[in-house]
Amino acid sequence: MKKALPILGVLLVIGGICAAVFWPRSDKDAKLEVVRFGSFSTAVDYGPYLVAKDKKWFDEVAQKHGAKTEYTVFQSLPPINESFATGRVDVVFEAEAPAIVGRAAGIDLKIVAASCALVQEVLVPTDSPVKTVADLKGKKIAILAGTSSHYGVVKMLTAQNIDPKSVEVVDMVPPDAKGAFATRKVDAWAVWPPWVEQEELSGAGRVLAGTDAKIQSIMAARGEFGRKYPQLLKDLTGVLERSKKWMAENPDEAQKILAKELNVPLEVVRKAWPRHDWAFTLTPDAVTDIQAKADFLSTNGFVKKRVDVAAELVDLGYRP
Repeated sequence: MKKALPILGVLLVIGGICAAVFWPRSDKDAKLEVVRFGSFSTAVDYGPYLVAKDKKWFDEVAQKHGAKTEYTVFQSLPPINESFATGRVDVVFEAEAPAIVGRAAGIDLKIVAASCALVQEVLVPTDSPVKTVADLKGKKIAILAGTSSHYGVVKMLTAQNIDPKSVEVVDMVPPDAKGAFATRKVDAWAVWPPWVEQEELSGAGRVLAGTDAKIQSIMAARGEFGRKYPQLLKDLTGVLERSKKWMAENPDEAQKILAKELNVPLEVVRKAWPRHDWAFTLTPDAVTDIQAKADFLSTNGFVKKRVDVAAELVDLGYRP
């Protein structure tokens, strides 16, 4: 009898594993009370998310699945990764670089859809003597660490054979960077719309030539969330596509919604609008570009582990 107990235990373990792997799982198997959404700072490129949020389309989908919604704006990357790891956020809108950083750190997340593609730029004061990328040597640049703006600046300097260590990166959230830029505590500011357009329209800043870097604005989801609630996540990506289509058909109204959501003048959003490709999707070429960013970040020591984007990060199985 004593010898039979270990065998029985093994059989029970094997049975449990088989049930976990092979037993069909659906959204009804797990109870969900709240779907938690977040965004990394605020940006015009979150337009489809902001429109859907304003029109309560995400709320409608969540209610259909018996859940409520919560919305959070994260000001830095560590809280996003911590929230993903602890299940305190389910879906986050951000750029691809933060998602790469999170996945390289072992965070269980997936890029499941795209919001848009855009160009990130570097601002300098209108009367600044800085005219070229080379002029940034020895200068202070305000950047929110871990963002695509951070990646873009490093890539830009490297492409010009300039040592990234030759500039001083000042890690600042956009509202603080805006104040530092206005008071000349920094010489340049790498940021995204609507911050760029605000400085341009006010006459306080201009875009430095040759500093544009392509960014993909994406929808990232917690891996476990997708595995437990696949149909819900598919419905949420469907909302994003619905929102993008509505924006294309109603640009004027969409711009007004974004101005309200971002709390900026309408002219700021209108100026930023053409800089965004709202029809962008996660094509094979887009995945290749994200992989290039992942390789750059690992090769240059910004992340410890190389991420295989197609295998580990991008999951198009939740498309509507």
